[in-house]
Amino acid sequence: MGLFDLPAPLFDLIDAAMANVLPAAARLAIWATVGALLTMFLYKALSPQSRIGTAKREAKDARRQLNEFDGDFADAGPLIKAQFVSAFRHVGLVVPGTLLAILPLLALLLWAETNYGRTLPADGQPPVIQTVPEGVQTDWQSDVAPAHLLVSDDGGAIADIEMSAPVGIVTKQPWWHWLAENPLGYLPDDAPVDQVHIELPTLEVIPFGPSWMRSWLFVFIPVMFIVSLLIYKWAKIE
Repeated sequence: MGLFDLPAPLFDLIDAAMANVLPAAARLAIWATVGALLTMFLYKALSPQSRIGTAKREAKDARRQLNEFDGDFADAGPLIKAQFVSAFRHVGLVVPGTLLAILPLLALLLWAETNYGRTLPADGQPPVIQTVPEGVQTDWQSDVAPAHLLVSDDGGAIADIEMSAPVGIVTKQPWWHWLAENPLGYLPDDAPVDQVHIELPTLEVIPFGPSWMRSWLFVFIPVMFIVSLLIYKWAKIE
């Protein structure tokens, strides 16, 4: 299990409880609200708010002085330097807290993509499967639950992939797998195939509108943005 996968069992438990009374779109709106609350208040707690406020005012003042300057360009050097120094100081104070605060959000986004991004095809409708390189034999076996994807060549079976999650790609184990593991596992390092792409159907959580806007992102992202903006104003976050 990767670092960002650690909260997944808790997310699964809570989501399963909500699924008894709420549709997918409503659950995603709740998760987006939780993500916004957690991210914004973590950022406020982990960042030097008073110093950021001072740096923001200094940067604004430096811009004002430069805009009001009416002398020769050669004499504007100190004002230009002050503007850049204040701007970089502001960024330097904001970035560390931001990077730390978004880590839980990344875990939530990865979990949501796995659970709400795709769905397994209906029985009797095998997905389109492509391998890299092409020409490797694949066999979608839907007579068992969950379905299996058998990858093989003339030498026999290469991988028997149990479709325990609606994930559309299987690769050899990358160096960064300690951050987030593929729930379907990995291809053997010595396998003659590098990637297996499975064209799984998109899980539609919005029952209306064009097909491209029915995915989970069109619920999660707008709700998270609006809630984050409201928290930013209400909590007076710098």
